[in-house]
Amino acid sequence: MNIIETIAQVKSQLEQIELREQANQQAQAKTNQRILDLETELQQQQQQRNKLDEEALKLYTQAEELNSKLDKLKRIAHLSQEFLELHTECQDNQDLLNTLYSSVSNTSIQDSEAVLNASIVERELAQTNALEITEERDYAQYSISIDDIKEALPNAEKIYQQLVAAYLEEYKIYQNYIVDGLDLIWYAVAFIAFGRSSYRKMGFKYHPDLDGSERAMQLINTAWSISQNFLGDLP
Repeated sequence: MNIIETIAQVKSQLEQIELREQANQQAQAKTNQRILDLETELQQQQQQRNKLDEEALKLYTQAEELNSKLDKLKRIAHLSQEFLELHTECQDNQDLLNTLYSSVSNTSIQDSEAVLNASIVERELAQTNALEITEERDYAQYSISIDDIKEALPNAEKIYQQLVAAYLEEYKIYQNYIVDGLDLIWYAVAFIAFGRSSYRKMGFKYHPDLDGSERAMQLINTAWSISQNFLGDLP
């Protein structure tokens, strides 16, 4: 084999290597683009899940309000029915009727019935409003401390470190924002430890429609999303 043939062989090998490099670069470009597309899709899905979580919290709040109103109406209807039955039973006894309407100055039976019904309604509403105020105060006083989290979750510190590393971008966004003594990642660990009930209570406490703020609600929702991602990755 002379020098010319050797040169030709080397050139041919170089051409093949160049072709393979081009194919490799194209494959890498496709793979990188696919990774970017998947990351974009994942971010969109996470945003959608956050919106769904926030919507679920609003629906839960609305359902609680409607259930409370429904209970009031049921109690009022029950009391009204009892009054009507009592009125019917007393029809033939004037003394009982006088006793029934002793606190009413008007002699009209219909007017007296309306006054008594109004009194019953006001009393029921006052009682139920007192219960609602107590419940709201309970949510307002609800809090979670780091010591509570560590007591419920012995490896809380380790999970906290893992989540900070895994969600560094989210952590940077909220790192200077502390809500009720906890940062974003500690809230995520709290939701891991105490579950959905703690997320709902914090949602009630910091919801913008319930004397909270948009910023605090965003932190709560983001922490809940992180906690669900963590739990979903567990075997």
